[in-house]
Formats: sequence, C-alpha cells, structure tokens
Amino acid sequence: MSKRTPVKLLTMLALSCAVLSAGMGQAIDIKDIPALPPTRTAPPAPTTPVTPEPTAPTTPAVSAPTTLPTTGNPLTQPYRAALVGPSTLTPGGEPGVWTLQLTNTGTTEISIDHGACDLRFEVLNAAGEIVRPDPKNGICTLQLILTRAAAGETANVLKINWDGKNSAGQALPAGQYTIRSAFKGQGYLIRPADVQVTLR
Repeated sequence: MSKRTPVKLLTMLALSCAVLSAGMGQAIDIKDIPALPPTRTAPPAPTTPVTPEPTAPTTPAVSAPTTLPTTGNPLTQPYRAALVGPSTLTPGGEPGVWTLQLTNTGTTEISIDHGACDLRFEVLNAAGEIVRPDPKNGICTLQLILTRAAAGETANVLKINWDGKNSAGQALPAGQYTIRSAFKGQGYLIRPADVQVTLR
C-alpha cells in the first residue's frame, strides 16, 4: 500500500460525509421535526380540608314582624285560599266581615277538623306598622268545625270581623290598611293573600 492511500481514504471519507450532510440537509424539513410533548404542570399539592365550626340552627327570617302563627304543615292537596270581603269600611259603622274560602284544585277531598277561632288576623297601616295585632288571650268556644271540600269545590272555612279600630278600641284614621291573616287548624297552616281595605 502506498503512502498516499491514507490520504485518499481520508479524502473520500471527507467527501462522503460532506455529501451525506448535504443530502440530509435537503431531506429534513420543518415538518419532519417531531413536536415536543405538551408541558405538564404538576398537580397541586394536597391540602388538609378545613372543617367549619358548628353553628346553631337558625329559623328563616320573616319578611316583616307579625303576631300571627308562622309554623305548621302545608296541605298535601293542591288548593287556593282567599280572604273574601269588602274593600272599604266606615269606622263606627257595621263591622266588615271577611270569609276564608278554600278551593280544592286537586283530585282528592280536603278534610280539616278545626276550632272556631283558628283563623287569626292582624291589621297594618300604610307604613307597614301593625295597628291591630292578633289578640293572644281572646275567649273562644271549644266548638269543633268540620271543613270538607271535594275536588273542584270551594268551602267557606271561617269568618273574621273588623270594625276599623285598633287594639285599644279606638277608631283608626282614614286611609289604606292591610288585613293579613293565617289559618292554623289540625296542624295545618294556610296563608291567604293579604287584603287591602280603605277606611273612609
């Protein structure tokens, strides 16, 4: 072997590498580069759950002060309740009479056994102040009343009377008043819509 052989070999090797690198340079495209995997963030470190301090149970707030019963079970049958009576009243004249009417809008009979004084009411002035509260120590008979309303029927449950006076028996000034009522009998609580009354 001549002394020139290593030089030729080295030259050929260098040319081969140059050709290969040139060919690879032409063959590689940006699309041929694999995408890097998406960056993953480490999950948050587990934290110790905080147990809230126990609190005493609370009763839902009433929208306005009232002297009427506020607790009781709702009727299981669908119904509509209305306090029906005059919209005007003259103090010193005949007392107004309002009747609680219970309409059965369901398919089964409504049956309630209750007392004669289970319909309570209070009167509010235009400012929302109770001017005639529901009396707590009124005298009432022990009469038992059976109220029945078949499907689609309307029953007169009880009546209330108001003479336009406050709790002290004094005639109230002319103006707009609201009668708010609640029936509580046999454990049921029924609240008909409030009634607006004008005192002349």
